Amino acid sequence: MTRRPADAQGTEDRASPRPPRHTVPVDEVDPQTPTLFRSLLPPAVVLEESAPERFAADLSELTAGEAALMAKAVDKRRREYTAGRVLARRAAAKLGLGAIEVLPREDRAPRWPEGVVGSITHTRGHVAVALARADALRGVGLDVEQAEPLKHRLWDMICTDEDRAMLDRYPEPERSRLAKIVFSAKEAAYKAQFAITEQFLGFSAMHIDLDVAADRFLATFRQEAGEAFAPGDVLEGRLLRTDRLVATAVVIER
Repeated sequence: MTRRPADAQGTEDRASPRPPRHTVPVDEVDPQTPTLFRSLLPPAVVLEESAPERFAADLSELTAGEAALMAKAVDKRRREYTAGRVLARRAAAKLGLGAIEVLPREDRAPRWPEGVVGSITHTRGHVAVALARADALRGVGLDVEQAEPLKHRLWDMICTDEDRAMLDRYPEPERSRLAKIVFSAKEAAYKAQFAITEQFLGFSAMHIDLDVAADRFLATFRQEAGEAFAPGDVLEGRLLRTDRLVATAVVIER
């Protein structure tokens, strides 16, 4: 998990200020929300997906504790938060956990039930929650972003020298869009490792090697992360692109 730049869009389970976003009328949301992540995840992961715009902003679907945290939030943020919690409860039910409450930890990451790893991500028009039992997987990280080019002023913050060298292998017109995938891949990888290390990492902590043809990527640690990961350790990830969205996922097996 990282601190996201102010222009970044999408995701949840991280400790960073939330950027302003444009609202989308409900009638502009795809009536049949596609499943972005199912093909990127193993069967051990329970997945729920929808669109934040389909959820009410009145907080009625939240627990009292969850609703209290959103009392002063704008409607858009209320819908995003509600969507994540409702989908998390649906996923938890499929894991046989019963009703759960998803409150933030002190570091603002979601507090999952004991023995569970999970990830929440959202952007305009899409929200996804993944849960798995910790005895099956060590960590899972999802990220979804708008499929827009990464603004050049953010490259220095997000891209390492290795990232730039990798992007230089692609034609120049493609690089900004691929840089957005680099950003998303780091978000997914950082979330997955956080379940193990509980350590927040900056964007320079890993570099990404994209295999766009295979819809895969490698995230290589450039620094230590807790006692679990050393420089040179690698996490494998999957990616999916549509005309509108970019989705990335990292699963850390046992």
